[in-house]
Amino acid sequence: MISPNTWWHSERVYIIAEAGSNWRMGTGKRDMAMAKALIDVAVEAGADAVKFQTYKPETVYVKNAGRSGYLSEAGITEDIQDIFADLAMPYEMLPELADYCKRNSIDFLSTPFSKQDFEAIDPFVPIHKIASYEISHIHLLTMAARSGKPLLLSTGASNEEDIQWALDTFKNAGGEDICLLQCTAKYPAPMESLNLLSIRRLKQRFQVKTGLSDHSREPAVAPVMAVAMGAKVIEKHYTLDNRLPGPDHSFALNPEDLKRMVREVRMAEEALGDGIKKVLPAEQELAAYARRGLQAIKDIKPGDILEEEVNFAVLRPGQQPLGLHPKHLTDIQGKRAVSYIETGRGLRFDDLEN
Repeated sequence: MISPNTWWHSERVYIIAEAGSNWRMGTGKRDMAMAKALIDVAVEAGADAVKFQTYKPETVYVKNAGRSGYLSEAGITEDIQDIFADLAMPYEMLPELADYCKRNSIDFLSTPFSKQDFEAIDPFVPIHKIASYEISHIHLLTMAARSGKPLLLSTGASNEEDIQWALDTFKNAGGEDICLLQCTAKYPAPMESLNLLSIRRLKQRFQVKTGLSDHSREPAVAPVMAVAMGAKVIEKHYTLDNRLPGPDHSFALNPEDLKRMVREVRMAEEALGDGIKKVLPAEQELAAYARRGLQAIKDIKPGDILEEEVNFAVLRPGQQPLGLHPKHLTDIQGKRAVSYIETGRGLRFDDLEN
């Protein structure tokens, strides 16, 4: 869990385990048990936050929206209104889930889809998240800005004009801290559709922190690559079991995959380093052992003339002291030794006549 106000400004990538609607089991008691089980999995995996979704069907789609094509392909043929009605999280669950997260040292987040949803979740979340399809929801953007809390904004199915409008709306309403998430609005998203280079583009174009909301089925490929692209937030759907019924279980990570993703993101962070090219502590031993220097190949006595391949050469020193950098070769060629240099030792300037 990251301290307040440092989420995507920390050196550490903020990892969100997206529970989404995967808490739904059919009865209030079982729903709460599943939601808490999902939180436990996120905690065990080492995620920084667990995120749910909060909505009412009547405030999302028009009444006659019909069926979803991608859900129908997955065998879920109910009307979208019926699906949303079944998966709507009761507001009454929010305080208990937020408290459970707090007691387990993980951030509680939930995505709102209406003004009423926003008002319900605002007391319980440290930051707000607006979903890709809500990027044009002027009321949510304005409320997020006025909350004074940082905002995560997904950008699936959007272009730069859409994003610019959303940023302007948020900032004109008083919003300050925002992170844009590259997202591909497809479930699951094919690897060739992820467009991870846009993470850099969003950062450069809009001068904000960026991250990835990843809908691909691969556990760690895209998150690790996103970290290399400068992502400061990673969000990924997960479930207890891919065989459970519901729209988000089939493409979500299972608990072991979620652990793997968190572990490999943390490894990627370590591998990034600070970007300054230097001899690293891990390299010190071999830098002294295997880098070439000007080394004596026979005993050199005071008064001897230094000649390459006669009494010294450009060699690796091994356990012997490393000599001068080979860039000094022409400077010392033909110079006279003023001290005794045993075989193998590196040549030093104080071994030579001025």
